[in-house]
Amino acid sequence: MVNIRGIERAQPHKAKAPALEAIQLTRRYEGDYALEDVSFQVDRGERVAVVGPNGAGKSTLFQIVAGVLASSSGEVKVFGHKPLGHICIAYVSQRNEVDYSFPASVFDVVMMGRIGILGFFHNPRQEDRDYVTACLETVGMADLAHRQISELSGGQQQRMFIARALAQEAELMLMDEPLTGLDVVSQEGILDIMDELRQREVTVLVATHDLNLAAENFDKVMLLNHKLIGYGPVHEVFTPENLSEAYGGHLQLVETDDGMVVVGDTHVDGPGGHSHA
Repeated sequence: MVNIRGIERAQPHKAKAPALEAIQLTRRYEGDYALEDVSFQVDRGERVAVVGPNGAGKSTLFQIVAGVLASSSGEVKVFGHKPLGHICIAYVSQRNEVDYSFPASVFDVVMMGRIGILGFFHNPRQEDRDYVTACLETVGMADLAHRQISELSGGQQQRMFIARALAQEAELMLMDEPLTGLDVVSQEGILDIMDELRQREVTVLVATHDLNLAAENFDKVMLLNHKLIGYGPVHEVFTPENLSEAYGGHLQLVETDDGMVVVGDTHVDGPGGHSHA
């Protein structure tokens, strides 16, 4: 297990502040709302699934929290401060947003996570190389350190990006659809890594379309469709009324021997057909 050591922050975390707080967060695109008046709080070390139909604003939310996209109004606080300048935030974007033809090895990509700590003009030290190797060992990728990223499977790609976040020494990790397109074994491997992140008190938010997976593996769920429809324990959020508001008539709750499961098409567009993920 990697020993994530504390590093000096440009803005020291406020001792009692939540890991993440959104206050009346709004983002508009040419008059349409990607997010509208969204407020919530995530405590340190929690694991939250962010669910909703395509175009619900999940990716927009993550980009604002990561500080790469500005909100139209409202505020985000990370450990009590605005997100800009926080190297403790790791944003793992969707895999289709990455150019895998770029000539880089797995080790090179994970080392990129150290840039915020080293600075752009400083060469990695041996301790940084050792740290990257330890991160790769944590996600079961040490034997693939020198493989070109174009040769990786989907599950290996996700493990590599999680290793990069570990190398960054992230305390808040945002994962946008990390399980989409992976087989069951790869999904279980990623979930196992999330269990280790929990032991390290890393706060994790995961955007997913799989409501059953969200219900079974996360402390809380956030049901989003431009507005915040529900946030909290799954039994409080996944009610027929909330699911109908988020998805219309495209899914239903079914009682089985293992409990309630959600069935139907959860990849529908939200009201108005907006395309902001």
